[in-house]
Amino acid sequence: MSSPEKIKPSELVVGGRYLNRNGLFIREIEAIEGKTVHYHDQYSSWSCSKRAFVQACPTVATPADEARVAEEAGRSFPKTT
Repeated sequence: MSSPEKIKPSELVVGGRYLNRNGLFIREIEAIEGKTVHYHDQYSSWSCSKRAFVQACPTVATPADEARVAEEAGRSFPKTT
């Protein structure tokens, strides 16, 4: 299995979902203003430079990544009734 190709700052897109380097977060870009990226993950919203975003989230999230992160989040924060 080949490793995912790393993205470049110029390849970031609004609505794109990217896997954090630690594999625990999927971050979705809400807006790009010049060199600033506004994004959110399952916990909060943030802003940073395109370069910093790509360093923290170097690959596009795959469906397998999405499923794994959702499963891990369910384990970390069990639902109560």
